[in-house]
Amino acid sequence: RGYEWNPYDWCVVNRMVDGKQFTIGWHVDDLKLSHIDPEAVSAEIEWLEKRFGTKAPLTVRRGKVHEYLGMTLDYSPKGKVVVSMVDYLQGMLDEAPLEFAGGSAATPAANYLFDADESAPKLDRDRAARYFHHVMQFMWVAKRARPDLLLPVSYLATRVKSPDVNDWKKLGRVFRYAESTKDLVLTLEGDKLNTLKWYVDASFAVHDDMKSHTGAMLSLGKGCVHASSTKHKINANSSTHAELVSVSDMLPQMLWTKNFIEAQGYDMGPALIYQDNQSAIKLEINGRASSGKKTRHIEIRYFFVADVVSQGNAKVVYCPTEDMLADFFTKPLQGSKFLRFRDTVLNIQGSPHNMN
Repeated sequence: RGYEWNPYDWCVVNRMVDGKQFTIGWHVDDLKLSHIDPEAVSAEIEWLEKRFGTKAPLTVRRGKVHEYLGMTLDYSPKGKVVVSMVDYLQGMLDEAPLEFAGGSAATPAANYLFDADESAPKLDRDRAARYFHHVMQFMWVAKRARPDLLLPVSYLATRVKSPDVNDWKKLGRVFRYAESTKDLVLTLEGDKLNTLKWYVDASFAVHDDMKSHTGAMLSLGKGCVHASSTKHKINANSSTHAELVSVSDMLPQMLWTKNFIEAQGYDMGPALIYQDNQSAIKLEINGRASSGKKTRHIEIRYFFVADVVSQGNAKVVYCPTEDMLADFFTKPLQGSKFLRFRDTVLNIQGSPHNMN
């Protein structure tokens, strides 16, 4: 049919039809067809029906609203897509342990989220299995439609091998927050599709083993397209080092995203990396020229970052700490700051914060 693979994702193919790009993406046996002309889509569906619908007819859904993998994708608002998992989340809440029912929580995690007491009693086998089940369900939701759940869920996922009673209580708080906010949705809007805006931050030595925590978020304008919340694999000896490790760890994802979109036919500019640490920014831009005795041990990491910047694939931009959205994914925020950042991450209308 003349399609060409996107070299960065072999589940996406493209070809030109009447001078416009026709794109097919798929997951297992579910396909998504896109073209500006509905008639071109109809012709492709007809061909697919003849080729693959001989034993059983294909199931075809068209329109502005689609149900897919537990998500509702609503393209009705002009220039937006609303990603909702309200029904999926309600199903989770319906099967929640009885002790988690009732009550509410203003945030999904308390300040002591990262505190671990290895002497705490471990969960029995049945409860540990339920813990694993619920955490993985929340991870599915957090990575697709509710990034405001990602920080606590990512941490709780590191505890699934041997969860204790404190982990169970922390999971209960996530359930109560989800019950209180089950109708929230993620709204994505793009302003400049050739500009990737990455917010990257680190919380220094916040874990019991003194490792730091990375938070990162991608936006194309408004709303969180991709988020990451991960514990560092190495110990940093300063906040600057921690920030540099975070950017270095996120660079492969940044470069892949840029390359993928370029392969889809967009003329991409450098990825914008927003940070709030001036010392880390100097290292990432200047490399060895900004290195001293305290940073020689991390040369490989900052040379990698500086090399990407020097090639024009990324540009590091200062962002004030009070506007650093990645902070949302590094530590359990509370009160008005949590609400302000959450509303921006989800792109809830009326938020006083913006990412333009």
